[in-house]
Amino acid sequence: MSDDLAVACPQCGVVAPIEHRFCEACGARLAPVADGDTQEGDRREIDAGTAAGLTNPGLVKSSNQDALYLDGTGGRVVAVVCDGVSSSVAAEAAARVACTAAGRALSANGAEHSPEAAMRAAVAVAQRAVLGIPWEASSPLGAPACTFVGAVWDGAQVTVGSLGDSRAYWVDDDSAQCLSVDDSWLREQLDIGLMTAEEATDDPRAHQITRWLGADAPDAVPSVTVFVPQRRGRLMVCSDGLWNYAPQPVDLAAWLQEAGAERSPIELARGLVDRALARGGHDNITVAVIDVDPDGGEADQ
Repeated sequence: MSDDLAVACPQCGVVAPIEHRFCEACGARLAPVADGDTQEGDRREIDAGTAAGLTNPGLVKSSNQDALYLDGTGGRVVAVVCDGVSSSVAAEAAARVACTAAGRALSANGAEHSPEAAMRAAVAVAQRAVLGIPWEASSPLGAPACTFVGAVWDGAQVTVGSLGDSRAYWVDDDSAQCLSVDDSWLREQLDIGLMTAEEATDDPRAHQITRWLGADAPDAVPSVTVFVPQRRGRLMVCSDGLWNYAPQPVDLAAWLQEAGAERSPIELARGLVDRALARGGHDNITVAVIDVDPDGGEADQ
């Protein structure tokens, strides 16, 4: 078992495969997360003060195939969201191992690589983790698969990597923008000008993704974006269970304003999820909210 596909128990030190949720020796939870992590069934919150996130199964689906990693130690903030592809076998496991593997790699590789190289290396580790999930090729479903979005705030720049349609956003007092690029049928139609936005959105193929993590993926090389904030604002990463109800950056900015712009990241994350639930909660919902202050030097602890 390679080191990047294994995790040591924080309680007893026994090493287990990364796909294991609990230590078989002592029963402790294995996934490395920030202080303030709480979980109740498929609902989970991580509150690290200036960075926080939560994942919720929504109101329709019987299980939560989203996964969340958040770490705010070492002068950097790392957030990763993965969304299991529902047409694949072991979608929940794919999201979980990819999220944990990429998050651990990003948390560990900050000083050793450039931010862009660290993001690509983390996605490569996540891809190996997904490829390691046992499954039967005879299944009518595809190979284990998930989307990926990861963001790192290092005190100087935000680095975002993505595959699929999980997204990263920047919102401040003057602007709102999506920092990731969807790998989707809809995005392709808009890019080549074959359909209007309204026509493409109404098409049943609109939410088909064109790139992802997994054995059947066309490739597993992420789109990487670097953003240098000029003023205080909020960085968010989320699954489509959230942004489907607020598809434009200005929509999400309005939600934040309604939730209370001066509230803490955990309060804002809860408010965003509550709004998605109030609009139907048809998918799993995951979001992380990070306070960013470029005048503060290093990322807040």
